[in-house]
Amino acid sequence: MLAAISLYRLPDFIMGPMANPYYHDMGLSKQTVGAVRGSIGLIATFAGIAAGGFCSLKLGYMRALIVGGILQAAAIAAYASLAFVGTTTTLFALVMAGGNFGIGFAGVALVAYMSSLTSIGYTATQYALLSSTYAWLGKILKGFSGAEVESLSTTYGLIHSYGIFFIACGLTGLPAVLLFALLGYWHSRKQPVRAVLDS
Repeated sequence: MLAAISLYRLPDFIMGPMANPYYHDMGLSKQTVGAVRGSIGLIATFAGIAAGGFCSLKLGYMRALIVGGILQAAAIAAYASLAFVGTTTTLFALVMAGGNFGIGFAGVALVAYMSSLTSIGYTATQYALLSSTYAWLGKILKGFSGAEVESLSTTYGLIHSYGIFFIACGLTGLPAVLLFALLGYWHSRKQPVRAVLDS
């Protein structure tokens, strides 16, 4: 469980430091980035948060986490399309909207799950432990993001190295999805046994 939590937000943490340098090197102006981020990007973030909360209630925590993990991974990997297809304002807006939606969805799904793990008497302590668990690995690894892009650029060129980097960032979210799928399967196997024991 702790391993799944610590891996879940890795794509977002690792890609974070390279987003603005990527926009700059792609030739996007600060005005364009700010306009997209403050309009469709903001709307997509709120939509992702709402959808993540709704799915956590309707589908259950594990299914929402799996959906959120897949959305987050795909949305972050989609940033590579700007490097390989070419940058237009429309494509950039779609990619940012998708990224913000996926990250917002995954963030709420994880917070809802971690909140469900705490008990009333020790909520603050337990949630502090869980929130530290989800952040520590990403905080360490994101410091190497720039070095990774620079290393790739010697072979593939700067712009294509960004594309490869964002695809790799998306893929780092898949182990957490698999772990949560296993946890969900394990919990579903325990439920019938617990029901029999209770009866």
